[in-house]
Amino acid sequence: MANFREKVVLVTGASSGIGEATAIKLAEHGARLFLVALEEDKLQIVQQKCEEKGLVKEKIGYCSGDLSQSAFREEIVRNLIQKFGRLDILADIAGYVMFSNVSETKEEDYDRFVNVNQKAKFFLAQLCLPYLKETKGNIIFMSSIRSTIPEPKVVVYCMAKIAIDMLTKCLAKELGPHGVRVNAINPGFIDDTNILRNSALKATDEDQKKYADMSAKQAHLKRAGKPEDVVSLLLFLASDEASYITGSINNIDGGFHLYP
Repeated sequence: MANFREKVVLVTGASSGIGEATAIKLAEHGARLFLVALEEDKLQIVQQKCEEKGLVKEKIGYCSGDLSQSAFREEIVRNLIQKFGRLDILADIAGYVMFSNVSETKEEDYDRFVNVNQKAKFFLAQLCLPYLKETKGNIIFMSSIRSTIPEPKVVVYCMAKIAIDMLTKCLAKELGPHGVRVNAINPGFIDDTNILRNSALKATDEDQKKYADMSAKQAHLKRAGKPEDVVSLLLFLASDEASYITGSINNIDGGFHLYP
């Protein structure tokens, strides 16, 4: 059984979906949490849910803002260390999807997307490295099966995710001698998240159901994924039970990657 009691975990994208589910499950395991997302009111709701799982308020901190801004990333780490004095695990889950092919993509949208979904992960990890080396902690990056399965209508998303895979491998090699592990999780479509609703599609509940049904047909396990599926893998990789696993890219997609 994974033991996270008193471990300090930084969770980005913690206000909904996989990030929210990760925070709540870690609260059940007694971890000390520092939660990050764009909207403070949603973080406060997640904080309350964590408290309902038995985690006392003093063991939860949060910071709301735009991860693409270097000053905000510095604020996150500064506030986390001031509150807890250490960092054991970085679970960098934040991100969104951009629907656009090459011919339709505007440069300003490209820059914004890369700043949030690629650059921010690189430099937030950089800020966390000194503290992770002290604790011999680990990093979990949220990537996607689209890092290896091309889809023209989300080309920039595909590009950013393969960059995260390579960041995972390079950082694992760099940090291995320090006892720090780095792994990536590459989900397929995960239902019960806001990734489609928060995209330019502004997906409705009906749209969400259509994507979930289509995903279930494409997956060999014949169902759409749930946040809890991803969280189970994340907790294993972040735990001491995975102490000899680093630099791994882990598909969790019901077998979708086996197509065609």
